[in-house]
Amino acid sequence: MPLPDPAVLTLLIGGAVVAGWIDAVVGGGGLVLIPLLLIVFPSMAPATALGTNKLTAIWGTATAAVLYLRRVSVD
Repeated sequence: MPLPDPAVLTLLIGGAVVAGWIDAVVGGGGLVLIPLLLIVFPSMAPATALGTNKLTAIWGTATAAVLYLRRVSVD
């Protein structure tokens, strides 16, 4: 799959940042990311968009857990 042009890449990165911020503050960043993926990549299967969203959520949660464990002493 060829790389998207810089404008599309900027849109995707910006959307991911907004989705991550929404997810961190109130949860539900997928409400932004899934439609964005389906708009930018109209041939993408909905299951692939859901899986991509879930993968980003897993990485976000894992990163938050590691940072939390570094800052807080666990018994």
